[in-house]
Amino acid sequence: MVSSIEWFGIGVLAFWAVIYAFKGKLEKRGFKVYPFFLMWRKGTRSEWFPGVANSNAYKGFEKVAIALGIASMVGGIFLIYYVISGLLVRPTETGIRLEPIIPGVTIGLNEAIYVLFAIGVSVVVHELMHAISATSNKVNVRGGGFILIGIFPGAFVEPDEEEFQRSPTSAKLKIIASGIAMNLILAAVFFPIATYLPSALSQGIEIVGVLPHSEAYNISLQPGQVIEEINGHEVRTYTQLSQALDSSTHYLIVVKNPNGTISYYNATAENHFLGVEVTYSIPPSAYPFLEFSTWMFVVNFSLALFNGAPLFITDGGKIFTELVKKISSRYGEKISYYIQTLLLMSFVFAILLSISLPQ
Repeated sequence: MVSSIEWFGIGVLAFWAVIYAFKGKLEKRGFKVYPFFLMWRKGTRSEWFPGVANSNAYKGFEKVAIALGIASMVGGIFLIYYVISGLLVRPTETGIRLEPIIPGVTIGLNEAIYVLFAIGVSVVVHELMHAISATSNKVNVRGGGFILIGIFPGAFVEPDEEEFQRSPTSAKLKIIASGIAMNLILAAVFFPIATYLPSALSQGIEIVGVLPHSEAYNISLQPGQVIEEINGHEVRTYTQLSQALDSSTHYLIVVKNPNGTISYYNATAENHFLGVEVTYSIPPSAYPFLEFSTWMFVVNFSLALFNGAPLFITDGGKIFTELVKKISSRYGEKISYYIQTLLLMSFVFAILLSISLPQ
């Protein structure tokens, strides 16, 4: 029987087979088509939202953006070596790992659509900020476009390279850092939504797993049931569940079954441990927004750190080079090259450790 991940892979291959079959027609419309790579580029307006770009508020944002860009650069470097040191010293205890996003492997297939949508939105907004900052700093935008690599969407803008290189360092830093800053801002916006809204919307605590030979196992609690009350106390959040379990060792548990009926269970747990894996019971209508919000936080925070790290093609690499050149105009680029080579090797090593060591 074909598994869901195999169907997913077949679907991706079929999609790219269709794209390649229409390669000639797509190229006539400005697309470039390669195996698992699609790009559309177009010349664009030289100025982007000049009213916004030249406002005092945006000028202030750009100053903050430089600080946020440098902070992301430092944070990205710290994360790489934190993961390496943690995995080398405590491989089974380290919670943070650097793993690529692979639907069906590192994330569930049901999450893939939200992840890809979050990536698409985040990258477009990121590139838009580069374009606006280019306008703010009197650098014309020559072109832009969209790309698709495998299943991952992307976007880009192309400031005039000669004008950019002639710009002062402060202007370059503003143009480069604006995208990183917006990713951090988006992460800050979606973090409280992803963190606090689920508990606010929760209709109970849903059981997703039962530990063998636990009290929950002994009284036949089942995944899919929703705990609504314990000893007469409403249970809607993890805190309420913990408080209810800690307040006694004998429990009358009221649960809603998947078919909507109500069941009652008597349980005794001297150690206050029921033995269930749980999640919030969220109304189905709210699930897509909550899932999207969660991935908007994860994607934007990850983009800010990884794109902020000095790794050659990243914005952090460009910021790092400009800062080092400011210190040493003669040897700045060479120094930056050697340091970024070390950091890139460390980044790859961190990924290899993350996917190879047991959790």
